[in-house]
Parts: sequence; C-alpha cells; structure tokens
Amino acid sequence: MNLFNPSKRVRNLYIKYGENPFVLLSKFIYAAHRQKWSKEEIERVISAAKKGNYIALIRILRSHTHIEE
Repeated sequence: MNLFNPSKRVRNLYIKYGENPFVLLSKFIYAAHRQKWSKEEIERVISAAKKGNYIALIRILRSHTHIEE
C-alpha cells in the first residue's frame, strides 16, 4: 500500500493503534521532515491517510514507516 515506487519509509517511527489521529499525523510529518522528505511527498501520504477511516489512516502510515531493530 506504499504510495511510492520504489517504496519510501520513515525510519524508527512507531504508529500506535489507539492514539489520536492528529497526534499520529503530526508525528509522521515531524519524522519525515527530519529525514529530508519533500513537502509534496509528505502531503501525498497525509492526504491519502485522511481519506479513509481510522483503520485506513493506521494502515497508510504504517506502510510508510520502518522500525529498525
């Protein structure tokens, strides 16, 4: 469900189910800015995440994150 080809991901951002949608979007935007994503790339993910319900928002944000162990 990643919107980019090749897929692009924000590193070390955990998207927690049950958290406020505004907080999740803010965390994603902040982490993406720090990792040098362009404004257009961030807007593309955010607008896709806002289109659906809460579950869709979680799925889209999680498909654009990567947790390194």
